[in-house]
Amino acid sequence: MPITFDTIRRLGQINTAVRSVLLAGLFATSTTLPTLVQAGETQVDIKQNINRAELSESLAAAEPFREFGSPAKDRSFNSDALFFETLLSYGPVDDPRPVLLLVNTYITTNQQKIGIRFFEKLLATYRSTMTDPQAATYLSAYALLRATHAEQVFLLTRFGWVNDTFRILEDARAAGGDINPIVRWASGLIYAQVPWFFGKQDNALEELTWLADHPETEPEPGFYREAYRFLAKIHEDRGDSKLAADFLRKSGYQDDEPSVLFMGWFSSTKEKGLLFSPMPWIEQTIPGRVFAARGFGFSDIHFVLSDDGKELVVVDAGTQPFSMKAAYTYLMERFPTLPPITSAFITHAHWDHIGGYTALKAINPDIIIYGRENFQTTLNRVRRNHTYKQFRSAGYQDDWVKDYAPDVKVAALNTVTIGGTMFELIPAVGGETEDNMLIHVPELKTTFVGDTLMPFYGEPWVEEGFIDQAIKTMDEVIQRQPDHVLHGHYALTYLYDAAKLPAFRNAYAWLVTETRKHIVNGYSVKEIVRLNLIPPMLKDHPEAMISYASPRNHIIARVADHMVGIWQENKTGKEPEGLDTITAVEYGRMMDSYFGLSEDQVVRGLEKMLKGGDIELALQMAVAAELSFPESQPIADLRIQAADLLRGSYQFLDPFKFVVYTEMAGREHHPVQAPTNPRE
Repeated sequence: MPITFDTIRRLGQINTAVRSVLLAGLFATSTTLPTLVQAGETQVDIKQNINRAELSESLAAAEPFREFGSPAKDRSFNSDALFFETLLSYGPVDDPRPVLLLVNTYITTNQQKIGIRFFEKLLATYRSTMTDPQAATYLSAYALLRATHAEQVFLLTRFGWVNDTFRILEDARAAGGDINPIVRWASGLIYAQVPWFFGKQDNALEELTWLADHPETEPEPGFYREAYRFLAKIHEDRGDSKLAADFLRKSGYQDDEPSVLFMGWFSSTKEKGLLFSPMPWIEQTIPGRVFAARGFGFSDIHFVLSDDGKELVVVDAGTQPFSMKAAYTYLMERFPTLPPITSAFITHAHWDHIGGYTALKAINPDIIIYGRENFQTTLNRVRRNHTYKQFRSAGYQDDWVKDYAPDVKVAALNTVTIGGTMFELIPAVGGETEDNMLIHVPELKTTFVGDTLMPFYGEPWVEEGFIDQAIKTMDEVIQRQPDHVLHGHYALTYLYDAAKLPAFRNAYAWLVTETRKHIVNGYSVKEIVRLNLIPPMLKDHPEAMISYASPRNHIIARVADHMVGIWQENKTGKEPEGLDTITAVEYGRMMDSYFGLSEDQVVRGLEKMLKGGDIELALQMAVAAELSFPESQPIADLRIQAADLLRGSYQFLDPFKFVVYTEMAGREHHPVQAPTNPRE
């Protein structure tokens, strides 16, 4: 049985592994050299701390952690870091994702010094109350922060620092056991990158080879990408070019390698556009009845076998005709006894859910397609050209969608029986679009919701999003009490499953109310984001922690977008938005013509920004500087480095930013080329 985060947590076998430690280069930055952490006294009475965040009563970090979770002038701002610091300060959690998302944030913003201090306090406060799987997660995370900090340690004490880090990894192994993939992954990557005189080459090979030989332990698809990459390096160093090339191919790194580590599910190429899964695979959500095709275009495609076994129903038509055809071919190769597709349900008319409808017509000219009657307004918004070619793919064609229309237009609650299986068709106004349609299958206790809860509440480049209606649509789903809530994208199915949805619904409603309270009093989106708004109830619902973190800033922005005009004020009155026409051209002139900065001075300034964790600022200034110094390779390299750090930061929770920063880095991010997916 493949070991996923959820099965690890449920079975208690091994500490549920990293879904998200995207290290920004294992030896890069941090500062202090604290003593090795020992278990502290048990702290059982950590009271909830509510803080007045301007106009809101918001959860703040627990009392012993008050130095964390709030903006500071001597620290680069990162909303994810403040969020996870606040919630994790209340005690250890079973799911390692929040822990390692925080570690990733520290590393990609060069805030390891703060991260090391935070994790030392966590371990000193809670180590004696942690379960073994929890301890393995927290100790591995702490070791990763120390490893990325090593080059900043004073040279004479660095050797001891690294050896202490090895001992922390050994403690993590003792807690997690020999089959814990996160401990082996962290150990392998750290051992693979320390200097040769530490004598860890064989250890690195052992740890990473174990991961490659046990694909069933991969916690999430794509997590072993970096294991393959570093195995390629090890075998190349040992003179086995053939084996090195094989592992490099598996890693998906075809042209060049990034300056950060990637183990998330996104990939982005000119040919295929953005994919939500690092490899194609079929998951049997309900064995023999419901199949999810992942990694075939931007969206997932679901197939439902009818009760009589004679008809196959497809939910959504995929991203492109070729991806829809590929998904169907892949499904039939693995399950050749499945009957032909006879019907299709379209959850909404976004391009990534209707782009393959012509392929469905080619597969079965008599197919019946069900969709909403008001699809045209959504379709009209879809028909536009995007700057970023690795989003839809460079070969995206308007012809794929322009003539789409459902055969059966659904305007009211309806039921359809296909092959003995009843499908309830529920018109709704989803978080994204007004033509949303929920498909509920009572017999299978399954609800297909499309992109009702896409964290951006519409494409970020398009005027979309239905904030209040999303609450009503969530209620429609919750009241049907499904066991399975299947979304249009792999990440969403994890973030908003049946167990997490009720707590998220309440946290969402709280944030909408608090955001409006600030908007009507002159606060800007950026000012509200910096308040680190967290509903107090979330402390008692760790299962919804990431579910809330992922869309939080986008919800704030969408609410504001529907409440303000072409100008947006802010609380000080000194930073209004929309009044000026300043672009990168003016910032470039500022550096060159007004400040009189030389190329070397600009380079040093950009390097300081990166080291200080102001990655977004560094990228903006590098883009501007290139206009004044177009021949400068050092400035171009720093732009690539900044964009790499940013796409690393968002490789799990923000596919749109991932695409933007991947293209700004001039990269493609190819899918993992592992031979099979053990989840099938």
